[in-house]
Amino acid sequence: MKFRIAVVVAASALLSLWWFWPRKVSLSDSEYDVAMALYRVCNQSSEEGLAKIEFLLSETDGADSLDIDSPLPGIIEQAKLGRWEDAARSCRRILDDQVLPTSSR
Repeated sequence: MKFRIAVVVAASALLSLWWFWPRKVSLSDSEYDVAMALYRVCNQSSEEGLAKIEFLLSETDGADSLDIDSPLPGIIEQAKLGRWEDAARSCRRILDDQVLPTSSR
């Protein structure tokens, strides 16, 4: 009986770890450009720049629009709340996800 409980607990822990493990984000070309601009704006704590990016995103329609799963709106919200450093770190993380790993020799 104790063995079964241990197995269930271990399986639950592994499933939780897999579920909450950070996943790499894939951005479209237009999202990448916005993320680069947003990273700069967050580093400068520029409310004016943030407003421009928000306006750009609201004007974007059709094929260039953001993916539903895009992390950019959440990062913009962080910046709007004054959490500039957190927003910059989030931008940096998604930009780093776009870099392909180099193969070792």
